[in-house]
Amino acid sequence: MREANVSVSSTEFEAMGIEELMALGREAGIRDFEELACRGTGAIVQVEVETRYDEDQLTALEYVDQWEHVSETEHGHLYVIAFTAPELPESLAEEADELIGTCDPELGEREATMSLVGPQETISSTIREYETAGVSPDLDKLGSYDGRSQPLDELTDRQQEVIQTAYDKGFYEVPREVTTEEIAVELELDPSTVAEHLQRAERNILSQFLS
Repeated sequence: MREANVSVSSTEFEAMGIEELMALGREAGIRDFEELACRGTGAIVQVEVETRYDEDQLTALEYVDQWEHVSETEHGHLYVIAFTAPELPESLAEEADELIGTCDPELGEREATMSLVGPQETISSTIREYETAGVSPDLDKLGSYDGRSQPLDELTDRQQEVIQTAYDKGFYEVPREVTTEEIAVELELDPSTVAEHLQRAERNILSQFLS
């Protein structure tokens, strides 16, 4: 298993077709950025901004599948946004599905970085798919990946929170004692976000034992 750390410059957001979304975030003043779920050619992200987005423009973006103003915070406003990059091919999603873990992106003023973990050929194919779409990721680091000591360590903090809550509430009992909608209410998340977190968390854990 290999791990590649790659970065994409902000100028290439245009090639991905998401430059307007990124511009709206910059105008609102991004304070914090967290990926909740990665979907190959898109993602569900939680963004804290200093001022509210121009919500009319946000709604007008066809590739923004859904957005929600979650709350007003001490430092600004918290949003959850689901989007699909319109210029990235479906074949990229198929390649990305073979990777383990999440993209775990970090968003800076001039670039976005992410980690690709999986077989060497899958990482190479994923990077080639980006290049075919006109996006040229810079390979910052490539090395072996041995995993972490505990299965839950493979999950993001949010995935751990969701799957632990699901377990505690009886989601994995037979018959189930709670629904994804009820877990979503408990965690103040959208039900589709909870379902995606559970699916990815389960896949990440199972991949350690079945791969």
